Amino acid sequence: MHRITRRAFLAASVPLWAKDARFGKGARFQSPVVKFADPLTERQMWRITDPAALHHLPHYHHQIISRNNEFLLAASEISGERQIYELRVEDGRMTQLTEGPGIHPYSATLGPRHRWFYVLQGDTLKQIGVRNQKERRIYTAPAGWRLTGHLSAEEEGRYVVLVEMRAGDHVAGFEQQFEKRPRCRLRVIESRSGKNWVAMETDHWLAYPQLQPNGSAILYAHEGPWHKVDGRLRLVGLNGENPRNLRPREGGEGLGHEFWGIDEDEVHYVYYVFYPDETGRGATVRRIVESSGKEEVVSRCTSFGWMQGNHDSSVIVGASRSLAGPNIYLLFTHLQRELTVCEHNSSRKPYPIAGANAEDPASAWPEPILSPDSQWVYFTSDKEGKPAIYRMNVADLVEQT
Repeated sequence: MHRITRRAFLAASVPLWAKDARFGKGARFQSPVVKFADPLTERQMWRITDPAALHHLPHYHHQIISRNNEFLLAASEISGERQIYELRVEDGRMTQLTEGPGIHPYSATLGPRHRWFYVLQGDTLKQIGVRNQKERRIYTAPAGWRLTGHLSAEEEGRYVVLVEMRAGDHVAGFEQQFEKRPRCRLRVIESRSGKNWVAMETDHWLAYPQLQPNGSAILYAHEGPWHKVDGRLRLVGLNGENPRNLRPREGGEGLGHEFWGIDEDEVHYVYYVFYPDETGRGATVRRIVESSGKEEVVSRCTSFGWMQGNHDSSVIVGASRSLAGPNIYLLFTHLQRELTVCEHNSSRKPYPIAGANAEDPASAWPEPILSPDSQWVYFTSDKEGKPAIYRMNVADLVEQT
């Protein structure tokens, strides 16, 4: 039994619907789609990948779902190594879009008109066609620097922002990387010409860059424990002008995940007070006006560990970070009302990365997202085995956008 390779096992156990059974770009697989009722809310759910092999969504700030809801980008180990796939959500058909080592599985994000996507492989930014898998290399990090896997692509496809870390500063472990204070920088790239420049360089761990909707500024985070990072929310102009701390942390506050609102001048984020209440109870979603610094409470919320807003910020989907209430919620911002829509029941435990001597701490994180038309919620969970992707229709609750 020890002589059977992972690839051989998967080849024997995963049904192929293509005539050519090789692994690599263009290889096709059939993933079972299972319909069931959520045990908590009894709403209809669909599991659209097989929990026998690891599958998860790319980063939830990214554009990963087609506007017509036909397909999404998914990371999968169905071939024996982590690669990016096109996943047809109705019938579970999967097409392999990348191949080779070093794919950053959370980096995939669709380009304009969703005919191609960006992805990081090793220290190179690539553009790959969804239909023909034809690839173009756009940028490679210089010697002595590594790409961390964090990127942001402007909706019109003009710019991509990457996070680079000095190679010798990378260490294993979340707390350890925070304490290391690695040398990091934000690299802006013109996607068509490849012209690039550094917008920000600092001795802090940088993460989660998000281009302002009008493309004029970059929202990013000083990464680390939320209750320890001094000034998590940061802004800098596209050309490096006017760098600033958007929201200084005070006392026992914790500032969580953030996103741009429909108003190009507003940033939404999760707010906690960790001391004396370390449970995160009393959490709120807040917004801050970038130009004036004015802050206001949008609504009380469950202790969201992950959240994303729809196109007009009228609805926010969030996932609880509490193991006592591992649920997915819809927060209706105008009504200041939160509704439990299903359980995610993710263990949030790390999983080994196939083909690498390392673990991925995030592959089972729920990281829920709303489809572009606000009619579907997607999330990841390992509640039935290895991490799998789930979807739920919310058209009866949310207006189409």
